[in-house]
Amino acid sequence: MLFEKDGISFRLMQDDIHDYQLMAKWLTDKKVLEFYEGRDNPFPLARIIETYQPLVRGYDPVVPCLFYYQNIPIGYIQYYSLNDLPETDRLKYCLENTYFIYGIDLFIGENTYWNKGIGTTVVSGIVDYLFEQLQAVKVVIDPDVKNTRAIRCYEKCGFVKEKLLPKHELHEGKYQDNWLMVIERKKSLH
Repeated sequence: MLFEKDGISFRLMQDDIHDYQLMAKWLTDKKVLEFYEGRDNPFPLARIIETYQPLVRGYDPVVPCLFYYQNIPIGYIQYYSLNDLPETDRLKYCLENTYFIYGIDLFIGENTYWNKGIGTTVVSGIVDYLFEQLQAVKVVIDPDVKNTRAIRCYEKCGFVKEKLLPKHELHEGKYQDNWLMVIERKKSLH
């Protein structure tokens, strides 16, 4: 486990059929796809392996993780140093400096766990991990402007809307506006 907090635990995704099958279950669920990837863009098992195996094997700067609630796998989270991304991807964030800035993306794949405050614990946990273990100075996330539940969750965790990213992400056939939301590491009192 990478870490554990308030009944939530995180571990690196493994190059294992069980992890891939779990991801395929989640990323073929229309309720999940409505908010992550799009209902017109399912990821059956073969596509999951093709997409996520390079990440799991470390061939990509994105670090894929699964998270558990009370030892039950319920979702996916990934983090990445913006500075390690290709320049075209870094530019999408419209930031002057990307040193020690990490991005995160996540979803709760088991929708029976939605609206229970678990997302807030998950996001707070990964943010603490990035600040404390990887020395991040900022963490960013870029939700669709219409994903009000996610935006409320991120705001509860301390993220603030920094700027609108017009036509930032293709979702269900249309380029959608996203918010660039940012949380900064608190300055030390020393």
